[in-house]
Amino acid sequence: MPTTRASYLGLIRLQKLKKARAEMAIARINLQLLAIAEENEALFKMQDRRFEPGTNLVPPDIIIKRLEANRLRAVSLSEQVVVTRQELLKISRTLEVLNDKLRSHDIDAQRNEATLEIGEYISQLLGKAAS
Repeated sequence: MPTTRASYLGLIRLQKLKKARAEMAIARINLQLLAIAEENEALFKMQDRRFEPGTNLVPPDIIIKRLEANRLRAVSLSEQVVVTRQELLKISRTLEVLNDKLRSHDIDAQRNEATLEIGEYISQLLGKAAS
């Protein structure tokens, strides 16, 4: 069954949606990593202020536990970014292949159309020559 232009366009549309979804996932993960970095900065400032008189003391063990939880979460998110970027690369390559196939399909269709037109023109010339 020959693949039609509409099928290529449909597949390209789906790949573009998958690509956008992967890009959004990476952006979301990067925002989460940024939030963790900001929280860590605030936790370090809290830890530094514990020696200042008159400040609310947050027990150091709580700060350390939270920093460790943030570190583990950041590692997990970094791994997700790697996986999602690999997925994005794969989708981009698939999209390139589909676009190339669509161009090839369009060129073949134009050639076939030109061949038919030439055939009709030759038939008309031969019909005129026979008369």
